[in-house]
Amino acid sequence: MCNKVCGVLEMIKDSSIDICCVTETWFKSKENARFAEIHDFGYDVISAPRRGIGGGVAFIFNPKSVNPTRNNVKGFKSFEVVECVIKTTDNLVRLCVVYRSTQTKNKLKYEETKLVTFFDEFEEYLDSVMNKSGAPMICGDFNFHVEDKSNAYANRFISLCESKGFVQNVHSPTHISGGTLDLVFTLDSVTTTVNDKCDSNLTSSGYSPCCVADSLHIGNLTVDPNTGTASDHFLVKFDLPITTKTDKNTPKEKQFRELNKIDVEKFREDLFCSPVYIGNYESVDQATQLFTNVVECLLDKHAPVVTKNFKSCKSPWWDQKCQQAKCEMRRAQRKLNKDKTNDEARVLYKEKCVDKAIIVDRARNLYYDKKFSLCEGDAKGTYNVINHLLDKEFGVNKLPNGSSDEEVAENLKSFFDNKVKTIYKKIESESVLNPTKLLPDAVPNKTSPQLTSFRETSEEELEDIIRQLPNKSSTLDAIPLWLFKECLPELMPIVHFIVNESLRTGTFPSALKTAAVRPSLKKPTLDADELKNYRPISNLTYLSKLLEKVVHRRLIEYLDNEDMFSSFQSGYRKFHSCETAITKISNDLLIMMDKKTNAVLLLLDLPGRNGHSA
Repeated sequence: MCNKVCGVLEMIKDSSIDICCVTETWFKSKENARFAEIHDFGYDVISAPRRGIGGGVAFIFNPKSVNPTRNNVKGFKSFEVVECVIKTTDNLVRLCVVYRSTQTKNKLKYEETKLVTFFDEFEEYLDSVMNKSGAPMICGDFNFHVEDKSNAYANRFISLCESKGFVQNVHSPTHISGGTLDLVFTLDSVTTTVNDKCDSNLTSSGYSPCCVADSLHIGNLTVDPNTGTASDHFLVKFDLPITTKTDKNTPKEKQFRELNKIDVEKFREDLFCSPVYIGNYESVDQATQLFTNVVECLLDKHAPVVTKNFKSCKSPWWDQKCQQAKCEMRRAQRKLNKDKTNDEARVLYKEKCVDKAIIVDRARNLYYDKKFSLCEGDAKGTYNVINHLLDKEFGVNKLPNGSSDEEVAENLKSFFDNKVKTIYKKIESESVLNPTKLLPDAVPNKTSPQLTSFRETSEEELEDIIRQLPNKSSTLDAIPLWLFKECLPELMPIVHFIVNESLRTGTFPSALKTAAVRPSLKKPTLDADELKNYRPISNLTYLSKLLEKVVHRRLIEYLDNEDMFSSFQSGYRKFHSCETAITKISNDLLIMMDKKTNAVLLLLDLPGRNGHSA
């Protein structure tokens, strides 16, 4: 899998496969770069790598179609397994992928010991699956030649599965050598009747054969030898009775503005003649509302909202060469399908598959090489590309599942709202029980000047702050920040009034108190359906940030002038950071070590109201 990710993903996409069970992935425990490549194709992966070299099992699935949840499984010595469950409104399907390796230094020793261990452990695993809810489906590469009726081990394996009520569904070769090694087992409906669930005898593994699992019927099972990859195994395809998301291939309707088509000079001319530039401003709230109304009206004129339907697009590096290589591979595949005994056609098809994989891989490399070159001198942009290639940010933007976006948003809103109310109630109850606990210690009187008002800002200072803001905008902004900067001479009068009037009156504009809240997973590996695993991220308008930065400058000036900063504070101070704090701690520890004195480092973590020390 490591050297044919592109081919496998193209095969999955061309075959319209919602979830693919893969064995011998050769993935390692931290195969982030390979996972990032899978995510670039629009797919996700659940992987169970082997600790050593080779092996490994995984699910590769389309998150727009299905949402499997990984299930923890006991580790076995003789085979590898990974489980996931797919929940739908109708049923629960439990998918299990198994890989049994035949690699051993001593074949005789393997047949005498490891095979016996496998039969014992696999029987235990089958009993555990039958005692779990849902309809099980077990598939994978078992490396038993079940097509050979004289093979004693294969017959014993099939008899073991049938004794537990499982039926083997693959009856044609799945390997290039002609062997039937890749198998699909489902639970027979005959064995899941009420009478069969009441046997009180125990199996040799200690599990009760009382089956709580449901039967499962698969349909349209086919074996396709033309996978488009260099694998020596064939593709086994079948249909599962699960309801997938219906909108995976339907075009999505989106509304947006074509901001890149705005004539900036004409936009500035309209602003110059508008009340924003020549109007009389009465109050902070009136000026803020005037700014929003006028700018949005001009934006509707120069970049009206348009509606378009978008289909799922290909990867960003997919170009004409990739499409041509894919067409040539398909042409060779059709030629092979007409005459499967034609060796020349088979060799040509394999060559075209390899060529396509090389061309697509080269296109992806060139795409990211170009992104790195565009980020030259931009450390932040370079690290963003690196983090993407190492899959460090994937999963952060996941959302809980729901019947509609409105339902998900309402559930998250209610959860965060209740969380804040709970915190307020705890604070109120603690203040009632311990009224003196929350009172600060007495502060000695100082003769230093009190901060009673904020000094007003100048247009030069405002422009300096605005130019330093990154070109990030909120959905609540009237116009994007880059356009705001282009039109700054025309917008400066009203912005200057809003900021200074707010500083003079001590009034924050009501319209700027609203933020667009985005839920963010605390860790990409956490369950996306658990609301407690999310934190709310508030995205303010740039006018709010502008006013905030002006006030921040005034506060820093006051604290610096009055020497009120702690000498050990590194956070939120200019020329201070985590590096200065670590340097201070490291230096103190080294001094203590030089003095032959014991040192204890106490770290305090404050993730919320309640602190946790380590």
